[in-house]
Amino acid sequence: MFYQYLSSDHAILNLERKVIKVSRIKNINDIFELQPYRRFERGTRKLFQAKRNQIHNEYGMVCFSSSWVEPVMWGHYADKCKGIVLGFEINSTRFGIQEVKYPKEPIRIEESEIVKMTSQEFIDKVGFSKYKSWSYENEFRFFISLNECVQINGIYFLPFSADLTPTQIIIGPANSTFKNGDFVNSTKHLINLVKGLSLEIKVARLEFGGFRIIKCGKWTPKFQALLT
Repeated sequence: MFYQYLSSDHAILNLERKVIKVSRIKNINDIFELQPYRRFERGTRKLFQAKRNQIHNEYGMVCFSSSWVEPVMWGHYADKCKGIVLGFEINSTRFGIQEVKYPKEPIRIEESEIVKMTSQEFIDKVGFSKYKSWSYENEFRFFISLNECVQINGIYFLPFSADLTPTQIIIGPANSTFKNGDFVNSTKHLINLVKGLSLEIKVARLEFGGFRIIKCGKWTPKFQALLT
């Protein structure tokens, strides 16, 4: 299972349109992405930068975490715990999803390599590595051709498919729709958004005696019966 942390608005857009957002390389929060060439002189950096620009124009990234219980992720990517996490099953090797590694030093790549590298070879070499301080994300990702995506208001999205299937919704512990304890109506609203999709819905809370975000104990078989 792979998880995306989202604001409520972004999660609802994804569910309404049955798509997942594709991040553009130049717009993501790690400014060092695909830049393993800072040590070179200016002319060589320009050569590498041209390759990175080419990849930005051809590919996007779809990024996940391997866990939904990390409070830092909820804080950074899910609107300070007010958002939603969507869980996905990736059911084939179509996307080539890989675990991100977190080394202390950038991957070494030589000037002679970049001349003959294709975009895909460059991605394979440096596209799954980030500085160690990002390791709290427990990230998995894949790159996707923008030609396989759809645009909505200038933003790229990848449609859900048999290869990329949402299976869970985890509602954040500070989600405003739950401030009055109105779990039933809010959950019914989410169910209405995902007609035709088989999704498990969880409500999250803060852990007692620890620092994880965990499943709320109010989500019981008796409560589930209220939704039918």
